[in-house]
Amino acid sequence: MIRANRILGRSSSVRKVQPIDKPKVSKIRFADELGGFDTDDDDSFEMVEKPARYLVNSKKCKMLFADPFSRAVMEVFKPPKLKSCSNSTDVFRVQYDEQAKHYNLIVDRDILLKLNPLVSRVDCNYREITIDTEKRPEHNSNLNAPVYFRGQCALPRDVKSIMVECHDALKSSRILQRDAFILIPVNDTSKNTENRPLERQPSVIVLGLGSMSRMNFQRTMPKTARFVNRKGWFELEGYNKVADSTIPNLLTILSGHTMGHLEQRCALESNGCSWIWNDYKRAGYVTALAEDNVGGAAFLQNMTGFEDVAVDYDLRPLLVGIGRAFSLYEKVKHSYCVGRRLGISYVYEFCAQFAESFAQKLEQPMFGFFWSNTVTQDSNFAASGLDGIFANYLNRLEKGKLFDNSIVVLVSDHGAHDGVLMDLSDGFLEERLPLLHIYLPPWFHNTYPHYAQALAMNHNRLCSNFDLYNTLRHLLQLNATTPAMLPALASCPMSQSLFHLLPMERSCRDACVKEHWCTCNEFVKLSLDGEMYLLGKRVVYHINRWMLTHHYNEVCQRLGLQDMDMAEQKMSYEENDSESTYGSIVVYRLLFRTYPDVGKFQATVRYNRELESIEELHVPDISRLNSYKNSSECVQDEIAKKFCFCYPKTNLSDAMREWQTQKITTIPAF
Repeated sequence: MIRANRILGRSSSVRKVQPIDKPKVSKIRFADELGGFDTDDDDSFEMVEKPARYLVNSKKCKMLFADPFSRAVMEVFKPPKLKSCSNSTDVFRVQYDEQAKHYNLIVDRDILLKLNPLVSRVDCNYREITIDTEKRPEHNSNLNAPVYFRGQCALPRDVKSIMVECHDALKSSRILQRDAFILIPVNDTSKNTENRPLERQPSVIVLGLGSMSRMNFQRTMPKTARFVNRKGWFELEGYNKVADSTIPNLLTILSGHTMGHLEQRCALESNGCSWIWNDYKRAGYVTALAEDNVGGAAFLQNMTGFEDVAVDYDLRPLLVGIGRAFSLYEKVKHSYCVGRRLGISYVYEFCAQFAESFAQKLEQPMFGFFWSNTVTQDSNFAASGLDGIFANYLNRLEKGKLFDNSIVVLVSDHGAHDGVLMDLSDGFLEERLPLLHIYLPPWFHNTYPHYAQALAMNHNRLCSNFDLYNTLRHLLQLNATTPAMLPALASCPMSQSLFHLLPMERSCRDACVKEHWCTCNEFVKLSLDGEMYLLGKRVVYHINRWMLTHHYNEVCQRLGLQDMDMAEQKMSYEENDSESTYGSIVVYRLLFRTYPDVGKFQATVRYNRELESIEELHVPDISRLNSYKNSSECVQDEIAKKFCFCYPKTNLSDAMREWQTQKITTIPAF
């Protein structure tokens, strides 16, 4: 936290904002819950004023409802087409032989011959992809010698991934098709019942879609949204993220701690931390982990603590190996492709195989964490192209009886970070309210009706990542019928399981959601006067000071305030439910732009009007609202990237050189 005095000048110049007496109405355009509507102008349509709607409505939290299909958002809703990774029909398939307990690799000769009718003779082979655990993930895969076969072959039981190809027998460089497969070897001896605390334990499957707000989920994935609207599914509309980006949000779900607490408590950078799947494994579950971003995966990017996770089945090194193997031969078509398939397809197929292998064949409880962000992270609306694929996999899992004994969690880390959605009035909510749906199988609902009832009643109550973590650990202690029976989390003592009724009167502080991420209060716009510009300059000063403290000035340019776009003040709610802006301590929300180039930022500042000082400004939480992908390649730190504009390679100005050599001890006060 940063505390600084004498920020805004004389107290007499600080504008006192009068209490606002406004009717609780807002202009809301209602549409079909899932289907949206035609965005063409319609003279017969009228905006109707309706009472303000809230996802959470209590004295401590008034979380505004935002229409996913508002006129403003539908005017910019232009989903890109998800381009195919390959235009050819699949030649290869793998099939599990139940009796022989191995996979068969099969070539469709008819399709193969159609690919190139001029080829007179074809040779086919597969190469096993193996993992060297002694090396780092980006370098630990090996492509073994080819094994030739004709038509069909039985794969060794211990093979986990293969690359397969068919080529012209007379010219091996003429490839007809190349593909890769992930296999889950099923071993009856892996069944473990020793540590199971209950006679019947639910399997737990976590399906993650990166950068997906609850609003954008309804907007871009209507087929999937309809699926999770079925009986047995529960939506947590008051789910509020606790951090900026993917890694810190996921770390809380997986450990119950913030990233800062983990760095203090365990060796986060050297595989020294315990994760939720460790608890499930100790309880007799078979465990799996998968993600689809082989280039900069959520767990691999700057996170050496996830190199050697103790799960039974880990897709990540296998998928990295497949990606590397393909890169030896051909350029990847699109960032979301791994060879001729979507990276996310490998994750879903891995999940399906995992579920079919253990839920059906061995009847062993399983815990799986399956994360995808390659399609959804770089475009606000790209998930539209994923909708049918994802819904089909959910239907496949349902037909495969996964839902009979599994609790399924569909969750995201956060909403959109940048793009057109951030320019809309609801952008604040889009970023901070990720989707969260939980499915309970009928037997669980019948066995634990009080848990199902609490989950249903929590539909419109404030909750956070800490509560989701508590829910996952509660599933291993189902006899914990009251919140007090689950040990409190050191990082968030007032968090609790979603299977226990959350307090109606719950604040962001109770849920361990920081001020900057909290959606529990409404804001009123302020005029952009000199005081707000001075405050904006002070925020930029503290950004520069943070970069200087961490020595990023050596590679990143100094920022300056270009312009203020908006200033808002948080409404406070009095005991009589009235709204007020009085008080010596106020919270401002600032939207501003910086130079060089254009950086768009949003900061939350806690300000003392009596002392004329910033009480609280947490620089790492400042949001970057436009893309910085191509301007911050000179740094790897996730926080620094938000504020970094790399120096040009040549022709540095004198001001740049001065900043580059600046020391924290010599930086002038604001």
